[in-house]
Amino acid sequence: MSWSSRIVLAGLMLLGGCGFEPLNAPRAGSSVPAALSTVQIANIPDRAGQYLRNYLRDEINPYGVPGNPQYRLDIRLAEQRADIGLRRDDIRTRTNLTLEAEYRLVALVDGKVVLQGRSRTLSSFDILINDYANVVSEQEARQQALRQIGADIRTRLSLHFRQDQPAS
Repeated sequence: MSWSSRIVLAGLMLLGGCGFEPLNAPRAGSSVPAALSTVQIANIPDRAGQYLRNYLRDEINPYGVPGNPQYRLDIRLAEQRADIGLRRDDIRTRTNLTLEAEYRLVALVDGKVVLQGRSRTLSSFDILINDYANVVSEQEARQQALRQIGADIRTRLSLHFRQDQPAS
């Protein structure tokens, strides 16, 4: 066994002893994925909202819409564009796309907000001579930003449900 293999093995052994535990690991008969599967995702307006909702549905409820939801996730999405690259002849060459999502997790049993927050991301794209290439670049930048926001919201929901579960 080489030295590098021994170091990796020792590191893994130490990591297991420090209390490290994956976020989605089962805990005392309950798990974060099971808690996430009880979240119903409300409709989000516009095409970007549809994309974000579909992404979250795939990540939070991979087996479909919950049959007996206990929570509703409400999201309000806002988008801003800002030209950041300008040539001397005032032709724009690069644009920043900022997306911000305000989210609330509402308990359906009593209507109380159990978690709320904000997720924000910035994506940019080049402005080219070809109009079709510009449309595609902007769509790709938007989708990348929405995936980042979706991943952030999923992580925050997972942390919320993880904190509510008893330690094993």
